[in-house]
Amino acid sequence: MNTGKLFKSMLTAGVAATLLFGSNAMASSHREAPLITEDPTVDATDLYAFISPDGPAPGSGATVTLLANYIPMQEPASGPNYYMFSDSAMYEINIDNTGDAVADIKYQFKFKTNVANPDTFLYNTGLIDTPTSANRNVTQTYTLTRVMIDAQGNHTSSVVAQDVPTAAPYIGPGSNGDMAAYQAQANAAITTAGNTKAFVGQRDDPFFIDLAAIFDLLNISRIDGLGTGTAVDTVSGFNVSTLALQIPVTDLTNGGVEPTFGNDMGGPDAVLGIWTTVKRHKHKVLRHHNDPRNFGPLVQVGRLGLPLINEVVIPLGYKDQFNRTHPKDDLTNIAGFVVDPELSRLLNALYSVEVPPTPRADLVEVIKFLPGLLTSRTDLQPADMLRLNVSIPPTAAGSVSRLGAIAGDAGGFPNGRRPADDVVDILERVVGGGVLSMEMTSGNDTFANTSPNNALNDGVDTNDVPFMTAFPYLAMPHSGFDHSHDH
Repeated sequence: MNTGKLFKSMLTAGVAATLLFGSNAMASSHREAPLITEDPTVDATDLYAFISPDGPAPGSGATVTLLANYIPMQEPASGPNYYMFSDSAMYEINIDNTGDAVADIKYQFKFKTNVANPDTFLYNTGLIDTPTSANRNVTQTYTLTRVMIDAQGNHTSSVVAQDVPTAAPYIGPGSNGDMAAYQAQANAAITTAGNTKAFVGQRDDPFFIDLAAIFDLLNISRIDGLGTGTAVDTVSGFNVSTLALQIPVTDLTNGGVEPTFGNDMGGPDAVLGIWTTVKRHKHKVLRHHNDPRNFGPLVQVGRLGLPLINEVVIPLGYKDQFNRTHPKDDLTNIAGFVVDPELSRLLNALYSVEVPPTPRADLVEVIKFLPGLLTSRTDLQPADMLRLNVSIPPTAAGSVSRLGAIAGDAGGFPNGRRPADDVVDILERVVGGGVLSMEMTSGNDTFANTSPNNALNDGVDTNDVPFMTAFPYLAMPHSGFDHSHDH
């Protein structure tokens, strides 16, 4: 592998890929649009995609891990009705392996909730020691379906796993035992079906940010290094609901190839585009004496690709509509919002931070995944999705940087996204122009390594609890009996 060329490619990508869609370095996608705040069970918070670090290397049977989180800011003690996915929604993780920003593969999750004894208010009537424990009064199961879509739009569906129980919430020691016992219960909810490994259940919210300061008009007086150093992780102590998949690279790429990195940057089939969608039935009828009835065709009500897009870069008047659009139309629909980043103007207006002039003409090539730098292709459709070059091996544990590619860590954001990638700091520095490479400034390197632009940060550099080293990698959820917030 030509590591020098790879470093340059990924450094430029880290700077540039975040520029186009990175002017929204605020709060990932927690409560990002008006309508979605009224329907939190279909609110996607974060999406992650990376080569599994504890598995084989690309070219030797590597797998891709996909993590899609939903239902933001879950208070762990929210009984007796603990957080669950919606039985009336369709959750999808979409894969584009041809570069046209149209899904070629979909992994669909459908849920069903079962109540053993409707005459008690209790979630459980004793110790839960397995996902199928008789003491678990409320159990949610899911069916996972893989959908292949050909060039003519024909769909071929196959059920991967059916009626699989989700992991129970971590209610507390009386309901689940201690942390070790709960971890065993959660691990028992991991299922393997053929080549696919899956997990569904609560996890610690892996996103980390000082939300209070960010939304208080970018109150950088709270920011460590630029102010008083009193930043707190406002998301700490909260849980999310996770859809986790681990899939062989050869099940995802066009033609089932497993590229290896070389002078062709893995070749034309090395780059995957990944995003989530969630759909509901078009009609819902509320009835006096029965549960609501949902019917009609499924309609998309939410989507998520790159972090922080709808949260800040999309204006209020278009947020709900954006959730109903498709990546293939992004260049037409949202390009105007991102070539003049609002965050850039706020930094200048509030703190007199000198930022690059608009329009940011360098951004057009960025959403094409930088042809000639990250891919050998020149025809990738610009779109809001995570893009992952599956030929690039994961970074060794001792060399991982929270700043990903802008710090020379080729295995990190925006080459996919790992849970530990500090996307807030990366995006703030990029949109502020402090780490612009000469290649992406059209010959104007005025803002390269400019202070304080290259030090912008929210003061929170790591998650509140350590991540796991094995699938599903996210930390165990916080216990409803014993937890705290704002670390």
